[in-house]
Amino acid sequence: MTTTGQTTTAHPRLARYLDGYQQVIGADIPAGAAELLPALDRLNVHDAPFPFATVDDFLPEDLYRSVLANWPSQSGFDPVARFVEGQPKAYLGNRKERIIENFAGSDAPMATETWNRTRLALRHPEFVRALFERFAGPLEEHLGLDRLQDRDQPNFKLYANQDTGATEALGAHLDAAPKLLTIVVYLQLEGNTDETSVNRYGTALYECRAGEHDFLNFSSNAAHRTARQVQFAPNRAFIMPNSPVSLHGVAGSQDGVLRKTLMTGYWANKQ
Repeated sequence: MTTTGQTTTAHPRLARYLDGYQQVIGADIPAGAAELLPALDRLNVHDAPFPFATVDDFLPEDLYRSVLANWPSQSGFDPVARFVEGQPKAYLGNRKERIIENFAGSDAPMATETWNRTRLALRHPEFVRALFERFAGPLEEHLGLDRLQDRDQPNFKLYANQDTGATEALGAHLDAAPKLLTIVVYLQLEGNTDETSVNRYGTALYECRAGEHDFLNFSSNAAHRTARQVQFAPNRAFIMPNSPVSLHGVAGSQDGVLRKTLMTGYWANKQ
């Protein structure tokens, strides 16, 4: 793991981001909330087709069970397409989401015991620093993109997501450029699953050259050849630093199957 000192000297943009994160978002979080740190010891990091990682048994078992037991009601979920930046009609996918916390947003976070514990664990500055330092090189490079030069305000977003239906769950895309790193926690598959479901509802990773696709430009998963398939497994985390080549999607497309996930995004906002 890269030490904090090494990050400061070799990755100055990342160091500034993490320092700002600790002062703004990580302030006043109890030390005991850093319960996801041990999961990073089991991190499996890969470089192809772009940097990403997985870790099994990501949430402590009691927290994992509590998240499922306290899952938001169906009426609380909205289509993601309503919130996509730029051109919502260009969004491809049947995903619905429920915001748990948008730190920079005006709405109060979900504040039950389960969701407080979840969001504080994912927001904890020690966890965030340790995780970001695993991807220091790619994150430093991403923070150097021209379109991020006026974005130096850290933000944290946590969503509960549901994918269901006979159409694609989430089209192939690059995340929004200001989103620096994503954690997707696979929680549960419900319904009429079969032997293909673990691939359909995992994350497909695609070969992509820099400049070939723009951020938040969606296309059908079927239009791309899968370079690597991360399979769905309960309580497995898929972790991905953003970049101009991190093309990914979720095929889904099984009628009667419901996928539940948590999605955490660490962002660089404008002041």
